[in-house]
Amino acid sequence: MLLVLGARLCCATAIAGFSVLNGPAVAQDYFAGKQIRIILPSSTVDTGYGLYGVLASQHLGRFIPGNPAVVVSLMPGGAGISSLNYIASVAPKDGTAIGVLAQEVATNQARHLSGVRYDATKFKYIVRVAPNVPVHMVWHSAPVKTIADLKTTEVLTAAVGVGGVHNDVARAMNALLGMKWKIISGYPGTNETRLSMERGETQGTVSPAILFKEQLKDWLDQKKVRVVVQYADFRHPLFPDVPAVVELAQDQEARDILTFMTSISTVGRGFAGPPDMNQQAYDIIRKAFAAMLEDKAYREDSEKRGAEILPMWGEEMSAYVNKIIATPKQIADRATAIAEGK
Repeated sequence: MLLVLGARLCCATAIAGFSVLNGPAVAQDYFAGKQIRIILPSSTVDTGYGLYGVLASQHLGRFIPGNPAVVVSLMPGGAGISSLNYIASVAPKDGTAIGVLAQEVATNQARHLSGVRYDATKFKYIVRVAPNVPVHMVWHSAPVKTIADLKTTEVLTAAVGVGGVHNDVARAMNALLGMKWKIISGYPGTNETRLSMERGETQGTVSPAILFKEQLKDWLDQKKVRVVVQYADFRHPLFPDVPAVVELAQDQEARDILTFMTSISTVGRGFAGPPDMNQQAYDIIRKAFAAMLEDKAYREDSEKRGAEILPMWGEEMSAYVNKIIATPKQIADRATAIAEGK
């Protein structure tokens, strides 16, 4: 079942889109009177996907000739697989449906998960607005100063649930890098994991890097926590001096496994259209995203809501997804086994 949220964006500044696009006259009418749906892989907008989808729904229409309605549609199921299957095989190809992709879009396919009926190499990638980089922090009283100390000293780390990034990458660091994370799984959410660390029940936990820009900034400023590693294949701009976990690999197999497991951080919050999407519609929407991401009102709104802007454009995003999908089976299988604690 598809739930549609949002309202038509009608404002005087919509004319700005015309000057940005500078397309032929036919482009001015392409989306006139139409509605564009942004498909989210979730049952609520109160998620990371929802944050970026709602922001786009409230700003993108100003930069599309014809000022179409832009709404958010919720399509939960299969941890994002249902929405990806819909975009691949059911969504209209005329530009009236685009998706915020589940960040596991590539790893799901590489692992041949049950239910995957899409081919992510064929999506029309528009832009990844921002990565979704988790970082591992330790409390100031923890007996480690750097990630290297984890090779000799055990640290209790609080983890949400029993799977996912809070658990999986720490397990991989133990298995591949000889680290000594003792994972205390089963916390219901990140508020609870951080509280457990403050209370002294645990000594560390994982949090999105972007939270340290505002929400958790005081912890850094007051030296209450130390961020020791980033779960990504690159260093987030907020933490240029903190190593990405892939940098710690001592051999190519470990590097490949860690790259595969953390690729979801790089995919982050990305937008794409269905395979064989109308090229004119794709060009219009891509240019609209480019204008939106530079727009003062959008950037201020993003800042206020805690969203970041670190774009990876369509061609680069497509190449990255294709690289992850091409991961050798033995690497994907080993990553899965580690994540499952085997």
